[in-house]
Amino acid sequence: MHEIENEENQSQHVNPWTSVWLHPRKTVQYVMECKTSSFVLFIVAISGVIHLLDQAVDNDLVESWNIAAILLVALIVGPIVGVVGLYIASGIYHMFSLMLGGMGTYEQTRTAYAVSEIIIVVGGIVWIPNLLILGRGNFISDYDFTMGQTAWLVISLIINFIVGIWSLVVVIATISEVHRFSAWKATLVVFLPIIILTVIVIFIVGLTAPALF
Repeated sequence: MHEIENEENQSQHVNPWTSVWLHPRKTVQYVMECKTSSFVLFIVAISGVIHLLDQAVDNDLVESWNIAAILLVALIVGPIVGVVGLYIASGIYHMFSLMLGGMGTYEQTRTAYAVSEIIIVVGGIVWIPNLLILGRGNFISDYDFTMGQTAWLVISLIINFIVGIWSLVVVIATISEVHRFSAWKATLVVFLPIIILTVIVIFIVGLTAPALF
C-alpha cells in the first residue's frame, strides 16, 4: 500500500520539462500515464518552429525576406512541419522497433519521440538571444559579425550541438523504454534509417552524376 502511494507521489512531482534531461525513461512513462495527446502535439508544434528556424540559418533569406516575415512563416508553417514530422518519424521508428522485437504501440512510439523533442524546445530558447544579438546575421551566410557577436555565435553553436546530441540520447532512452528492449537496439532504431537513407542518396548520386558531366 505504501509502495503504491510512494509511486503516485513520485509521479505527481515529475516535471517533464526538467526531468527529461536526466530521467528520460521516468519522463516518458509519466507522459504516457498522465498527459493527453494534446501535450504531445504541443511539444512537436513548438519544436517544428525551432527546426524551421534552424533550417533558415545562413540561407541568405533576408535578401528577399525581412526577419519579421521569416519569423511569421516559422510560426505558421513550423507547427505543421512538427506534427507531420511526428507521424513520419514515429512511423519509421516504430517499424524498425517492431523489426527488432519491440513491444510498444505506435502511440507509445509517438510519445517517445515527442518527449525527446522537449530537449529541442528548451534548447530553442537560445533563439531569443540569437535574434537580439545576431539579428540579420542569423540568416546571412557571410555576415560581418562584430567581436561580441562572434563570441555569442560560438556559444550558441556549442549549445545547439549539445542539445542536438542530448536529444538523440533521450530518444534512444525513450524508445528503449516504451519497446522494452536494450539501448543498443534503440540506437539501431534511430540510426539505421539515417544510414539507409544515406546509402540510397549516395547510390542515386552515383547513378546520376556521370550524366551531368
